[in-house]
Amino acid sequence: MKELSQKVAQAPKSKIRELFDLAAGREDVISLGIGQPDFKTPQPAIEGNIEALKKNITHYAPTRGIPALLEQLERKAKQFNKIDLNWKENIIVTNGGSQALSLTFASLFNPGDELILSSPNFISYFYLSVFFGVKLVEIKRRDDFSLDLNAIKQKVNAKTKAILINSPNNPTGHVMSREELYELIEITKKNDLYLISDEVYENYTYDGTKHISPASIEGMFERTITLNAMSKLFSATGFRLGYVFAKKQIIDLMENYHQYTAAGTNHPAQYGFLEALKMDTAFFNNILKSFDERRLFTYKRLEEIGFDVIKPKGAFYIMPSIKNLNLDGESFSKKLMKDYRVAVVPGKTFGSYSDNMIRISYATEYQKLEEAMDRIEKFVEML
Repeated sequence: MKELSQKVAQAPKSKIRELFDLAAGREDVISLGIGQPDFKTPQPAIEGNIEALKKNITHYAPTRGIPALLEQLERKAKQFNKIDLNWKENIIVTNGGSQALSLTFASLFNPGDELILSSPNFISYFYLSVFFGVKLVEIKRRDDFSLDLNAIKQKVNAKTKAILINSPNNPTGHVMSREELYELIEITKKNDLYLISDEVYENYTYDGTKHISPASIEGMFERTITLNAMSKLFSATGFRLGYVFAKKQIIDLMENYHQYTAAGTNHPAQYGFLEALKMDTAFFNNILKSFDERRLFTYKRLEEIGFDVIKPKGAFYIMPSIKNLNLDGESFSKKLMKDYRVAVVPGKTFGSYSDNMIRISYATEYQKLEEAMDRIEKFVEML
């Protein structure tokens, strides 16, 4: 038989999905691997979806999304993100944040273009680069997980098309400061680059840290592609709804690719998203407080156990170093799962510079988190 796709073959099965599948249905396993909020999807989102189904809204949706949802997303962009845009030209609804990324790569890059990415970072960026023929330039993060801006400056060349940021960050929990962001913006403008800003964790910030959307800053809307999703704020990962804010030329190209590869997004689910967006976001206050308590607990316990760990400022992940345990991340995660039934993600999943780290998601109930930390402590003591 003739050879199958070399590009797709370069992407192994996700280690995160492997852990998810392994833990599924096993009550003895505590999963700290999957990036999924543990609270219930708000009822307005559920009811909006149900009402749409009752009205037999089960046919193709408009390619960019239903107008009412696009208009609501425009309001959200202006009120929360401070981004001035027009729903008729600057927004497209996608099949989750994952497809928002795919549409961005499809509309922005040509084979041979270079993309700068700080590492460790979210796994999908690496393999989308392979799929679309983009040369990924990894820049090692500083010890506190902030961006090494001097290294970024040195790597920009004539082939560089864009810089990609994910803040608050998965897997490190880093949130870019205003100073960090403005310096990156200067690099972007000076070199006539695009900035891809993945903002799916924008609501998860702690210790007074504030999320800033780069597209809200003067002169940046035309060169910023802002990616987001319904999943994290509304705990609705299964709805598979995301969206992109960008200039008209980019959204037009995204629509072209979208209509020939997916033909639109889940029609009734868009009405659920619409109703969710109408909610007062005060519903999230107690949820965020709960996540903050879990963040502080996990950080404290990891320090007590003896890990070298940076306190995360956002999202719901923490990435301790295990370099003093004489194990790499993959060996650590496999042995921990086998012997103590706790699932964590090996660091090398997230790039070239994190083989001696693991990623822990603290998006699980407090009691399970306590038990998981106790099991990890016992595991470390046995090494």
